[in-house]
Amino acid sequence: MNKIIYLIFLSLIFSSCQKEQGCIDLIALNYNIDAEEDDGSCEFGVVGGSWITQSVSSNGTMTASMLGIPIMDTTISTVENNPDSLQPYKLTFYADNNFVESDQQDLPVGGGSWSQNGNILTITDQDTTLELIINDISKESINLSLVFLTSYTESGVLFNIDLVQDIYCLR
Repeated sequence: MNKIIYLIFLSLIFSSCQKEQGCIDLIALNYNIDAEEDDGSCEFGVVGGSWITQSVSSNGTMTASMLGIPIMDTTISTVENNPDSLQPYKLTFYADNNFVESDQQDLPVGGGSWSQNGNILTITDQDTTLELIINDISKESINLSLVFLTSYTESGVLFNIDLVQDIYCLR
């Protein structure tokens, strides 16, 4: 009988000494204030620091026709990684659903509101709303896609644009 009580007593001591596991990263969506040991379960969102664009790749087509006659048929395939040419350069998303866009000198050049529904990130500035697809997000990086699929007529010319931009940023 004494052995059973002793074993129960030991198991209570050892079970109470276990550290609580969970996400211990402060910028994670599922940060656990009570966790003492990281269990690798951290999930990250757009809030928490600034995203610095590293590259923008564009792939797609653009056609133009007048009176049904093709006057342009172009394939677009570019990669831009020169910081002076990257748009946006730096985006900072805040928990109040506002964002600020900054240039290379860290001066604000724009901003607006944002929302997220699943993997769709919607950002709205003074005159434009963009829906970006979040392809991948981690503590250090985010990969977004912006799809342009539009047709419009200007001066009698019909333009058709089918373009995907992939934006890679580091936090």
